[in-house]
This record gives sequence, structure tokens and C-alpha cells, in this order.
Amino acid sequence: MLLDASIFSRALAIMGPGNIKKQLIQEETEVILGKGTSMSGTIIQYLKPRPVSAPSRFGDGSVYKIVESNGPFAKLLVPSGVTFKDLIDKTSEEGLFPALFPLYLLGTVGGFTATNGSGFGSYKFGFVNFKKKVYEFEDKLNVNLLAVNYSELIETKEESKFAWAGIIRDGAASYYVPSIYSSLVNKKESTIDTRELIKDVSTSIEKSIKRDEIPICLRSEEFVEVPKINFILGYIINYNSPSRMIVRCGSVPKEALDDTFDFLKKNPKVLPFPNLQSYSEVHKLILQKFENKVKVPKYANSIKVEYEESLKCVNCGKCLDSCLAYNLTRDFARSPPGKFSRLVTEETAFEPCFGCMNCQEACPVGVQISSITEALPRINENRKVRQIDTPSIPSRLKEMEKAIDSKYRNRPPVMLFVGCASKYDVQGVEGFLQFLTDEGEKLSSSPRVKIIDGTCCGYDKYISGNLEDAKSDVMKIKELKDKLGLQAVYFLCPEGLYVYNKLSGEKGVLAFEFLKDKIKGPVHVGCWARKLGFSGDDTECAGSYMTSYYGWLVQMKTKQALTLCPFSTWKFNTVSVYASFVKKEASKLTPMNVEVNEEMIVNMIKDALKDAIYLSVDDIAERVNSWSLGGKSYFVLLSIPVVRKRFLNLLTQKLATNKEIKSYFTNIATNQLNLQEKANRWSEIVNSMNFDQLTDELIKRVEASEKLEYESRSIVGRSEFRAALLNDVLKKVVIPPIIRDVIDEIVYM
Repeated sequence: MLLDASIFSRALAIMGPGNIKKQLIQEETEVILGKGTSMSGTIIQYLKPRPVSAPSRFGDGSVYKIVESNGPFAKLLVPSGVTFKDLIDKTSEEGLFPALFPLYLLGTVGGFTATNGSGFGSYKFGFVNFKKKVYEFEDKLNVNLLAVNYSELIETKEESKFAWAGIIRDGAASYYVPSIYSSLVNKKESTIDTRELIKDVSTSIEKSIKRDEIPICLRSEEFVEVPKINFILGYIINYNSPSRMIVRCGSVPKEALDDTFDFLKKNPKVLPFPNLQSYSEVHKLILQKFENKVKVPKYANSIKVEYEESLKCVNCGKCLDSCLAYNLTRDFARSPPGKFSRLVTEETAFEPCFGCMNCQEACPVGVQISSITEALPRINENRKVRQIDTPSIPSRLKEMEKAIDSKYRNRPPVMLFVGCASKYDVQGVEGFLQFLTDEGEKLSSSPRVKIIDGTCCGYDKYISGNLEDAKSDVMKIKELKDKLGLQAVYFLCPEGLYVYNKLSGEKGVLAFEFLKDKIKGPVHVGCWARKLGFSGDDTECAGSYMTSYYGWLVQMKTKQALTLCPFSTWKFNTVSVYASFVKKEASKLTPMNVEVNEEMIVNMIKDALKDAIYLSVDDIAERVNSWSLGGKSYFVLLSIPVVRKRFLNLLTQKLATNKEIKSYFTNIATNQLNLQEKANRWSEIVNSMNFDQLTDELIKRVEASEKLEYESRSIVGRSEFRAALLNDVLKKVVIPPIIRDVIDEIVYM
């Protein structure tokens, strides 16, 4: 079940869905969602919604197309997922404005149309659909929208039939007449730029979004005193409506929501949403059964604090644009408000999140989003941990460690916990050791480090919700520190430090603290470092160590900033703050200004893999019989080399024709450490793409191949065969040694 911004959803979050489950639509139902900001409460009728994100742009990036123009009016085609804010930002450049739009501009055009909304412009246009259709769906993903050329308005206190909008402030109404009708109204009245008025109205309505208060809009045929509601703004509905109506919007304190429900039950002519809809059976049931008392369900007892904090969310939608999980998947259920909906409506199968802080900073009511999403996987009984590699550091870094130990024998020994930095930023490990060598005497903290590598800090278990095993990893670090008589633990990785501080009962130290004053240039400080209180010039979420997120590729790019987190260093293909201290003459740093776009190389690898797979159809079909002879392992053993050989040849041909790529490969091949990092990086990115469609197409072609023996056809149709192709063949073709072989081949051509 998913919630929206209605008072019914807020009530359901408090009371839980238990009392209304039987009245909900039980079948799985596709629901097209925008930002989840609707105040109608219609979405809560589905027990098993399957959310589909409405598009917010056309393929060319535009948000509207003019279909026809007629004097002061125009007909637009717009994607149903575009917000009115984004739409108005663009249409106003041509002096056009939606004829009718909500006061809260983060609502989407599709949601407004589907719920028959009213709002600004309702004095003239009423509702989206009554006798006249102002907007209508072209199809489920696009809306035909009426726009008006009203770039300047006349503000008057006198009601006029030519008015576009009637806005109520402090109990008094002001009417806004398009200036094209100036000859028909009092010319002495003041004029106002439409954009300024919309901005003023939008800013005012956003003031109703407050912590521990619930946004609410009530409509009635006349002014009605409503206890305990703080009304901010209102508007008048006149034409294209069954009758003249008044809508007032504001907020009600959370603890007074039961008073509001009592009032609504006693005043049936006052309805809590600004559209033509009356109460549904689900709404009536919530009105009857609501008790304003939070009961934390048994499944959430272990995260009671986070559960109660999630109830502060009001579905304003402001966090969505900064949520990496949502922007990758376009799945509302994986956004913060979507996750909170799932939590309070009895779902426990929560996935790890990236740890972003941008969503939390965007929240106008201060919900501790990052802390909640961090805790949610702990209630998932079927959690899975994707382990992080922690290879040992090269022997030359061990030699640097010995030199540091010898140089600073008069200082107490401390632990330098390397963890996965040995994979994601080994240059950074070297750079920090070089910094200690050169600057250690000036540090108040000890530079005499004992390197601990080849082991994990527990972060992979922690974000997956497995606190028990995460704590076990952390306690091993602490016990080793005590056993070796080390005075402190230094971390190169903010994630490792965060988990250590959380679970060890001690406080570690981030190595960045020692050298931050010597860093020149912009610094990227991502999610978990921000959780620790650090700040930087760039805060984009790198997506932790995940290269894919539930079938969606996490974008990897090049940044012109020094990075703090090893994951970010790897994801953004840059130099870390630590690696900047490596001796430049050693030529071991990855260039910040790469000669070619690495995304182009990755795409060429993907294309070569796809071509190799489809060219291998007959060979794979011929080998299906081996499954009968020796089982899955024998089939896999025979199939991988076939695809891999074609892939190697195709990729070499594709890359060798590009002189810039050959020059780039020659550059990185001079350093084996750099070469290994690139091979690891590219193979991991490629193997993180979604292979499902590729696998299904391959199976179809194998089934149609003349090389497939008749007796083997039943094998191809098995789920085990598909799983073997997907996980044991196709995802094993591109491996780091093959990438290195291709680079070597091209370099020495």
C-alpha cells in the first residue's frame, strides 16, 4: 500500500491499515504515480499497487508541445509526470500559463487531471472536468492541457465575471483579471506580473508544511469556522462547477487530527479535498475508526524511534529530486515517502539504501530520512549481503609502513584500517602513507601506523541490516587494536568509520582530518562523510559500492574534484584527497583529465558483448546436449569460451580503430596498478547491467536454431537453463583478465 498527502493517508499512517484491509482492492493494480502529493486519498484503496512512474519529459527533453493556438488560448500536450512548477517555468517564457493548476506546484499534471483538481484559475475554469473539460488524458502518459496567455493581471477587490482567479488571504478575497480585459474593469486598479503572483501564492502555501502538522484543504459553499486549523490561503471556485465554492488550505496539528475528523463527520457539506469527489467507502471507514494514537507494530519494535520519525513525513515530494534510488529506478516505492508508506502499511522487505543526505536536507519538516532508510533493512528477515572485496595491499606499501615505523619509533603505534580502499583507492593508501612520511612530525596525533588490510569493516553487513555480523566485524577490529596495543584506529573510508563509531563503543579517526588543511581545489564529500558531519564543495551521492541497483545501472562518471570516500574515487574516476600526496614523478596517479570518455569505452564493451552473444547462438545451441551428458557445470564450461573468444575479437576490432583510445591504453598500461583498476572497474560496470532481456532473446534464438538437437529442446525451456545462461555464462564472459588482454593486444599492435 502507498500513501499520498491526504489527511486520510496521514490518519492511516497513525492507525495502521489493519481495520480497513478487507475493504481495499485486493488484486495487484497498476497505479501511475507522479510525486505522490495528491490530497485526494484515492491511492490508498489499493492493497497491492504496482507503481508506474509517469514521464516528466518528452524524449527530446521538453515538457510541452503546442498543439494549437487560438487568440489568448493554446492547447498543449504535456507528459503526465511533469510538475506544474517545471511546466510553468517553461511555458511562462512564452507568456503561457496552465489555465488551472494547484496552489502547491510540485503536484503533477497527470495527478491533478486524474483527481479532477481545482486551484489557481478556478474562479473561471472551476474543476478540471465538470461540464467543460479543461484538461484530458491523450493517453495514460500524456495530457492535453489548456493554456492561457495571461502574463499580466489586474488585481481588484471587486468581484468580476472576467476574473481568472479569486484568492483569499486573511478572510478577504482579491480577484485577478487578465489585462486583456482592462477596458471592462476599473482601470485604476493595480497590475501584477502573473509569474510574481504565482510565486507569491506558491510560497504562501508552502508555509503550511510544518513539522508535526498535516497539510489540509477544505471546500465548502460558504465560510465555515473550523477549530484548530491554521488556514494560510484560499481560493474561490465559480464557473465550471455545480455551485460556487470556497476552498481554504493550511495545516492541522497532528494531535488535533481526531478533532478535524469529528468536525467533518458533523459537517457533511465540508469536504477535505479541493475536487468534486465525495467520500469513498475507505474514506468513511477511516473517519469512523480513526484513533489518534500511534501503535508501533511488533515487526517494527527494533526500529521504534525510526518508525515514529517516519510518521512526520507529509508526502510533500520535495525529497524526490535528490533521491538517487528514486531517480535511478523511477519507482516511487523506493523513494523516501514510498518507503515510509511501505513501512507503516506492514511491509518489511526493505532493501539497502545509499546513505544520501540530500533528501534529508530537502525535507521542509526535518524528517531524519537518512537515519530511517539506514535502519529499514534491519526488519527484513530475508536480507542479502553483497560482500565487498578487501584485497591485501601491494608489498611496496608494506615497505613504506616499515619506513614510517622506523622513523617514528618515539610515537605510540596506531592502526591504519585499509579495508576496501585497497581495491577502490590503493593510490590513496599510498598517498596517505607518503603524507605521514613527509608531514608526520608536525601532527599532534601519531603518524606511526600499523596497517590492517584484507579484512572488512562490516559496512556491507551494516547497510544490509545485518547488525549482528556487522558488529562481529567491528569487534574484531577493536580486539586486534587492543591485542596489538594500538592507541587509535585511523580510517581512510567514512563508511568504515561510521560503522565503527556506531557499533564499537569507541570513536575512530578519519584520516582526512590530518591533511584537510593542505588540500587545494574542490573536494567531493559524499553521503556517509556527511553523516559524520563533514562538508565539501560537491555532495553528489556516488551510490556506495553498488554498480547496479535492482536492475538499474548506477551511473559512473568523471569528476573534477578530489574525493574523500574510496567508493566515490572509484565511481567518479578521480584522484582522492589522499592520492594527491603521491609523488608525482612516480606517474602512479590516474589523470584527472582523461583523454577519452570512459563511458564510450564501457559502451563499446557492452556492444561487443551483445554482438558476441548473438553470434554464438548456434554454438550454444549445439552445446545444450552437454547438459544431458554432464549437467549444468559441463554446459557452462563449454559455453563460456565460445562467447568469450568472439567477445575478445570483436572488442579488439572495435577499440583498435580509435587512435585516441589506443593512446589512452598506452598511457594506463605503463602502470600495472592503474591497468588493474581500470580492468576491474569496466568489467564490474558491464556485469552490473540488466541481462534479463538479453538472456530471454538468446533463449528464443537458441530454440529456433537448427543446431539444437530435438531431444534437448526441453532443457532450453527450463528455468534452471535460463539461470545458468544468465548467471554462469553471460555474466562470466567479461572479466578483468580479458579486459587486460584486450588492452595489451591493442597497445602492442
